[in-house]
Amino acid sequence: MPSHYPKAIRRWPQHANQRDYVMAEDVNEIQDEVQGISATLGVMPNEYLDSTGKTTRYTSVDSRLDNIQRDIERLKYYQDGLLDAAKTGWNLPVASIRSSGTNIPQTVNQTSPNSPVEDWWPLLYDSPVIDPLGIAKKPTYYLTCPQTGWWTISVRTMMWVPRRQPRTQSTDHAMFTRIHIDPVSKDVATDGDSAPLGTNGYHRNNPTYNGPWYQGEKLSVEIRHMGNKSIANAPVNDPIGAQTVYTWIGLSYLRALPEQMHTRPPWDVDPLGI
Repeated sequence: MPSHYPKAIRRWPQHANQRDYVMAEDVNEIQDEVQGISATLGVMPNEYLDSTGKTTRYTSVDSRLDNIQRDIERLKYYQDGLLDAAKTGWNLPVASIRSSGTNIPQTVNQTSPNSPVEDWWPLLYDSPVIDPLGIAKKPTYYLTCPQTGWWTISVRTMMWVPRRQPRTQSTDHAMFTRIHIDPVSKDVATDGDSAPLGTNGYHRNNPTYNGPWYQGEKLSVEIRHMGNKSIANAPVNDPIGAQTVYTWIGLSYLRALPEQMHTRPPWDVDPLGI
């Protein structure tokens, strides 16, 4: 007869010594169930043969099942992390904001053009494209982090290469862009380019920051621009003058940070302090 297992569990009668006869059919039923269990488990159920032909042997079926369960839990943990933004309502992207144009003064200290701490000017964000959280409800130079997590922040800045007047030949000129998270670091991401004399077109910088951003921290995108060559008999001010810089910023919240990382460690700051 076919076994009840695995479709059902057979119920066995109780037998008493010197009272009940054990018939051949009783033994056959036991054999049927043992055969059903064996067929369900298969040969060597405590071994796993992978696609490369490698065999992993476990001490028991129980230990193999425990290992599978641990892998399922681990996979669920990572899956939950990937879906964290959707689960908490933080759908990607969080925001796309642009500047209609910020007037950036000429670099003040032309006599020391490589100073990393001078002459940086923040850009004004005044034109939200996608901003469901209201990060830039009003025109602002500083975007405040609304939720602690791992973020990707992409910036694109553009400025036309300034020209000498009244001639049309362009100046020898450079523009630099940095992402500043206050008070952590003035340059968590930087980019820059230069335009030699006679170059037509525009500057375009594209710094990107990938990392933790903590709730309440303020982020700004800052610009400095200058002539690359020293100007004979020139005052400290660069005669190029102020220029208009356009910018776009995209902010994506990727996932929450582990519980022990809900606040930025005090030592996670710019070691140079610049």
